[in-house]
Amino acid sequence: MKTQLYPFCVISRAKLSSFELAKFKLFSTVLFLTAPVFSAEADDMSADTKSADALERFTVTTQRPYYNQTLNSIFPQHSYDKSNFVGSPHINDILLQSPSINLNGQGGQIQNINIRGFSRWRIQSLLDGVPIVSDRRAGASVGFVPPSFIQGVAVTPGAASTYLGSGAMGGAVDLLLSYNTQANLQVGWSSNQEAQEYSYADYAGNTDWNLSYRKGNNGSDAQGNTLFDKFEQTALFIRHRPENGVLKEAWTLYSDNSDIGKSSSDFPEDRVTTYPENTHWLGKMSFAFSNIFSNDPSSTELISNLWWHQSTLETHILRLDDRINESESEALDFGFNVGSDARINSWQVNWQVQLMGRAGVNIDEKELTLVSSATELLIDESPVGESSDLTESSFIPELAYELRTLDASETTVAGIADASRTFGATSLAFGGRLDWQQQSNNADDVTSTNVSGFIGASHTLSPQWAASVYLSSAFRNPSLTERYFSGETPRGTVLGDAHLDTEQATNLQASLSYKSSDLKGSVEVFHQKIHHYIERTRVSENVEIYSNLDSATISGISYQLDWQQSQAAIKSQNTLPGKGYWFAQLNGVWIDGEDNHGSAIADISPNSQRLTLGYEVSELRLFSTLVYRASKRDIADGERALDNVTTLDIGAAWQFNPRTSVQASWRNLTNQQYYVSADDKAAFAQGESVQLALTFLL
Repeated sequence: MKTQLYPFCVISRAKLSSFELAKFKLFSTVLFLTAPVFSAEADDMSADTKSADALERFTVTTQRPYYNQTLNSIFPQHSYDKSNFVGSPHINDILLQSPSINLNGQGGQIQNINIRGFSRWRIQSLLDGVPIVSDRRAGASVGFVPPSFIQGVAVTPGAASTYLGSGAMGGAVDLLLSYNTQANLQVGWSSNQEAQEYSYADYAGNTDWNLSYRKGNNGSDAQGNTLFDKFEQTALFIRHRPENGVLKEAWTLYSDNSDIGKSSSDFPEDRVTTYPENTHWLGKMSFAFSNIFSNDPSSTELISNLWWHQSTLETHILRLDDRINESESEALDFGFNVGSDARINSWQVNWQVQLMGRAGVNIDEKELTLVSSATELLIDESPVGESSDLTESSFIPELAYELRTLDASETTVAGIADASRTFGATSLAFGGRLDWQQQSNNADDVTSTNVSGFIGASHTLSPQWAASVYLSSAFRNPSLTERYFSGETPRGTVLGDAHLDTEQATNLQASLSYKSSDLKGSVEVFHQKIHHYIERTRVSENVEIYSNLDSATISGISYQLDWQQSQAAIKSQNTLPGKGYWFAQLNGVWIDGEDNHGSAIADISPNSQRLTLGYEVSELRLFSTLVYRASKRDIADGERALDNVTTLDIGAAWQFNPRTSVQASWRNLTNQQYYVSADDKAAFAQGESVQLALTFLL
């Protein structure tokens, strides 16, 4: 038995141990993957190869997702890196460089995002191609991945169901893992949360690995009010690439997150939501086989991937002077795919067969009523992080009920094919998906069959200009939570509906792009209509249900420009050798969303513009980011109006010597007070904060 202390109460309960098997599996995997490390010969790299630019090369960008090859032929694809960040406290900071992405819901380490007004289960997050799925209504968060493990992100806005299935109606983000080629140590610190970060990476033979430890206390907003956004995180990542054999790559990641605070406007007067434990164990194995379907010895190999993701989440909700609700959820997600490509009459053809499943998707809940007690209790610690003598206001928790609120599984089988070809100045691509899914809660089975597809074309107008158009269909089956969950959440009681209809959508977007030696950019116009739109609606003060709306539309326009002073321009200035150069990125978005009655729908983010300006010379890089977020007055149920706000970040990176770099930044420099999103439970954003980071090559 383990005793946990909370404000106004003391609770004794057994610690959930269902994840012990996963830890054992991870340990076995680590032994398997690290075996080549211990047997590898010593690296005989000579000292002269460890040159001054080694620090810039200890990571390289990974390959983009397989589907980008086809999509890139018909409209621009975008990736973003960490070059303008210092010790990022959350992976979302990297994603927010895209004009299509905004924060969604409430704050903290389990903060979520939206893409062009789509959020929750309507967008797909991936880690190197492994889907991240959550049974939380807010959707999956990638906060369990340390930013030091990630080199960059690939963003696919717009309907991507053809490649990624039900969870990608609004688009997808793929976190790209770094490849370590040299041992390095990173140390970081942030003033607002007094956050600490330590990351160590190494490389030996064909194996590289990362170890990260991060911890942050409760931060504060611009007015000095406490934000409940504390966290502690330990993570390990290992990857092995054999030189021979059908196995091309295998990696695994384990992340243990504990004592996570939910930054909400309910804190601390109304309710305190804590995630005592959040664990993730996931991995992927990639194979290449001879193509048994072709007699042509030059044909492409069969490419196959096997992946898994086991997760647990504990939630503790304290309603002061009233009750405590606790839940423990777990799930095993897994998948397998096999595919190949070929040239057929000048067409590039790709195909893939996918099998995906979710097993053991369970949520156990219990409620404890707080009964007044005359007994004097001295509480030494609590989720709030403060001591409290509760002689006159003390409560004893009594078990009110204990039940399983979700026990379900899911199986999906899909076939995908696409084809692309270039006709002179015009490129054409199209593809389709046939998807079958079965969902079950041991009492009721629901099967769904869906077809989705896309067609797009891009035409080169001149050496610098190109135009494209993209038409796609998408679908989203109701999640297991929407169908089968009935229980308590931080917002109150929520009831699922097994008879919900599948969302169907049509997406149309057109773009105009430009590219020259020093400037590239694009403007994209998009319109998406969703039928049977699923939303959570309130039926009483503390009860909400899921239901289908008739339809909803989301439309908008986004743009992004990326400029870097060309070498020719630098030379034309007749300056001395070693002169630096300027760079800038400018992007923005305008989005509008409404249902068929003309009412606003939830999660439509405010219009925003973002400007990054910097200068780099020799070993020094200076950068600044100015973000303008417009006001939002057209709000949906569960949202609040927002005022406009402008924030400013500045930073610098200095390569102190060939093996050491120093970074510093000052975020929210003007200390603006603003909500992180339009969610009516969202807390204020962090106030000004100074970050410091050191990187050492070992």
